[in-house]
Amino acid sequence: MGKNRINLLKAHVEQIDLANKQLTLNGGKTMPYDKLVLATGSKSNKFGWPGQDLNRVSGLYTLQDLEAMEAASKQLNRAVIVGGGLIGIEMAEMFHSRHIPVTMLVREESYWNNVLPPEESKMINRHIAEHGIDLRLQSELKEIVDDGAGNACAVITKAGERIDCGYVGLTAGVSPNIDFVKNTAIETNRGILVNQQLETSVPDVYAIGDCAEQRTPKPGRRGVEAIWYTGRMAGEVCAYNLCGKSVNYDPGIWFNSAKFLDIEYQVYGDVPVGLSEKQAAIYWESKDGKKVSVLYMIKSRWLSLGSI
Repeated sequence: MGKNRINLLKAHVEQIDLANKQLTLNGGKTMPYDKLVLATGSKSNKFGWPGQDLNRVSGLYTLQDLEAMEAASKQLNRAVIVGGGLIGIEMAEMFHSRHIPVTMLVREESYWNNVLPPEESKMINRHIAEHGIDLRLQSELKEIVDDGAGNACAVITKAGERIDCGYVGLTAGVSPNIDFVKNTAIETNRGILVNQQLETSVPDVYAIGDCAEQRTPKPGRRGVEAIWYTGRMAGEVCAYNLCGKSVNYDPGIWFNSAKFLDIEYQVYGDVPVGLSEKQAAIYWESKDGKKVSVLYMIKSRWLSLGSI
């Protein structure tokens, strides 16, 4: 135990005994608790693809995922990434930085177009291609091929194309990692349901981060928000409540930041994918097509700012 009185124990929780406030760890060891915070994060979405549980197939959400990527990269001929979004491009950049060819299968007609407005999405399409990454739009995974030894060796798309590879990254979204509490008294929906103090339906049990779902989210916000800054804020709020000071969770104005290779993305406020009749936008793009700024308005009032 260090100076902050934090005891780091590397183990898996096999069972939670809520009535007796006790955890059962792998190996049979038990541990009592006074208050329990569940911060189990997200898990990769899987859609029943044949081969999805082979070796050399993973997402990018845990230390174990990173270690698997590191081990596979030593003699890797090609990686295939299934899905777009921020995790997909981060994984692509990590392989690309090691001069490993990368193919990205994105089912949408433009990159991350369910979040980015059309101009920005098309800009990211160009940017990815300019960096030599093989971006396949409107392309979906059908199956992952077994090399006969339990390892991924290729993917087959729904169009019937085979792409040989030694690693498959699954980044088609995430969902709360809550399977281990579904048969307990802890109430769940998509995530672990919490109130404004981040308490679950069971006394002295809290949930924060990607695995938590607000029962009454703020207007315009989602119950589950798997982004870094809300997790940090929830951790602070939870700490206050654990120490007996009642504090409500309030994420404030929506913002996010990310990086697409060497383009930085920042958004503040509500940035719609498409404009309604009451909305207008001012769009600016640099001559080289590598910088944009967008101002969104409702009638004559500024709504939000997005920039890449």
